[in-house]
Amino acid sequence: MKIQIDLKSAVCGLIIGVAAMFALGADSSPSSESGRYQISAGSGLAFIVDSTTGQAWVYNSGSGPRNDGDFFTPKNK
Repeated sequence: MKIQIDLKSAVCGLIIGVAAMFALGADSSPSSESGRYQISAGSGLAFIVDSTTGQAWVYNSGSGPRNDGDFFTPKNK
């Protein structure tokens, strides 16, 4: 049994398949939560910053979590 494939149809199908993969993979929603919280840690201290609101928290291993002072209030964009 010999199967013949039309080259023009195969190329057209390949192009449509690649275009469909790009269309399905595209995400235009700006509400992605990936990377929203930034964490920085050092010797006994850890800072957590919400990059959407600008609010920051600090954790000190000696005194526990804090959220005080003007530094830790949400910032205006």
